[in-house]
Amino acid sequence: MRKGLYVAWMLIPLMLMLALCPAVGQGESSYSAWLPYWVLDDAMDEAEALSGQLDMLVAFAAILDENDHPFLLDETETLLLAMQRAFGKERVALSVVNDVQVAQGEYVNKTTDPLGRLFADEEAMNQHIARLLTLVDTYELAGLEIDYENIKDDAALWAQYAVFIQKLYEQMKAEGLTLRVVLSWDAPRYVSLPEGPEYVVMCYNLYGYHSGPGPKADFSFLNETAQLYASVPDEVSMAFATGGFEWVNGSVVSALTQVQAEELLAQQGVTPRRDEDSGALYAQFELDGEIHIVWYADGETLARWCAHMQEKGFESFDFFRLGGNVLSDWEQTVLSLQPTAVETAGMEATPSEAALGV
Repeated sequence: MRKGLYVAWMLIPLMLMLALCPAVGQGESSYSAWLPYWVLDDAMDEAEALSGQLDMLVAFAAILDENDHPFLLDETETLLLAMQRAFGKERVALSVVNDVQVAQGEYVNKTTDPLGRLFADEEAMNQHIARLLTLVDTYELAGLEIDYENIKDDAALWAQYAVFIQKLYEQMKAEGLTLRVVLSWDAPRYVSLPEGPEYVVMCYNLYGYHSGPGPKADFSFLNETAQLYASVPDEVSMAFATGGFEWVNGSVVSALTQVQAEELLAQQGVTPRRDEDSGALYAQFELDGEIHIVWYADGETLARWCAHMQEKGFESFDFFRLGGNVLSDWEQTVLSLQPTAVETAGMEATPSEAALGV
């Protein structure tokens, strides 16, 4: 009896410790953000203000020349070096995208034409990897992010890409470097992804240039994405898009940052509403006889998207992009992961059935 009581008393501190510690899988979230070269100053200002809450910052981006060689535009090099000075080389990665400079000042965006050549065989892959690692050495990078997009449902190209990812990861790991790979939301439908890299999933483009009005993501879309990536090996980071778009008579006329969207609506004297099925804000107004519809994400939207994916087991999040965001809003919402009540000051919540353009 005495021995049993002794064991019970000894277990009490352990039980209290376990009760107070977070459960496995409920650790703190990590946040990363992309800084694009075309808004260098604004992106750097935001990154410096938010640097305490961001785990990694990604310089966007290196592109390919007409010979399929990766290189940095002058603006990108300026951005990358400024980021390394401000935040330390260990926190900065460089993104490489499949945009191609075909002539001075002329570009083709997100084209798969060079990918077939870069992944054609082992020799081609090794040459491309060598050139990527030259970038790493030149700029003393701690990591690379590969963001080759628009592969869509090309299963053969996906298979080649997977081999390339595996080879690049093995070489970078051997040199103590990190590798991130940006993927479309539906990539697991077409390819089995190799273990090792951190995968970054583009949870956006649900509505945009290709469609009528709507949010960049909604919860149904996020559910489908989460299900597809539930069995993907290693760490998966969910990336969300900031800002939004303005449609006029059903067609996109401009992309908008959060700041631009809020300034536009303030000029028109319009108060946005929040869509319950996406967390995004939307508004409509008439100008010169034309119907304008605006959808955009604020910090509350991003917080709801993050919280939704946390419930699905994901704890890492990326934001595209810095530049044009309301930092006071972000600090109170997404970067604290404490979404405010649906009824926010000056913003009326409304069922998505009444949402514009849906």
